[in-house]
Amino acid sequence: MSLRIERVNKEIKRNLMEIIQQQIDNPSLGIVSITKVNTSPDLKRTKIYFSVLNDEKINEVEVILNRMKGFIRSSLGRKLRIRSLPQLFFFPDESIKYSIHIYKKIEEVRGGNKEDNRGDKEE
Repeated sequence: MSLRIERVNKEIKRNLMEIIQQQIDNPSLGIVSITKVNTSPDLKRTKIYFSVLNDEKINEVEVILNRMKGFIRSSLGRKLRIRSLPQLFFFPDESIKYSIHIYKKIEEVRGGNKEDNRGDKEE
C-alpha cells in the first residue's frame, strides 16, 4: 500500500469517527468504532469496517450506516482535501468475534491438555 493511500485511510478514519460521534443523532447506533479503512489504489472505493459495543445490533447498525452514507460522504467531503471523494461501503468487522472464538478454542485445548497431564502424573 502506498504512503498516499495510508494517509488517506488515516484521514478518512479520523474524520468518520468525528462525523459519526458528533453529527449523527441516531440512538440505534449506540457506540460505533471504526476499526479499519481500506481505500482502493484509484481512490474510487473505500471499505469501512466497524464494530459496535452490542454485537446483537451489528446488522442494524450496518443498515443505518449504509443508508446514511450519502450524508456521511458529503460531510466527509467538506473535511478532506482530495480531488475525488471515494464511494463508501460499510461492513461489520468480524475480526474481534473471530479472535474471541480462537481464544476460546485455545483455552479448550489447554484445558484438555492439563487434564491429560494430571492423569499421567497420577499413574
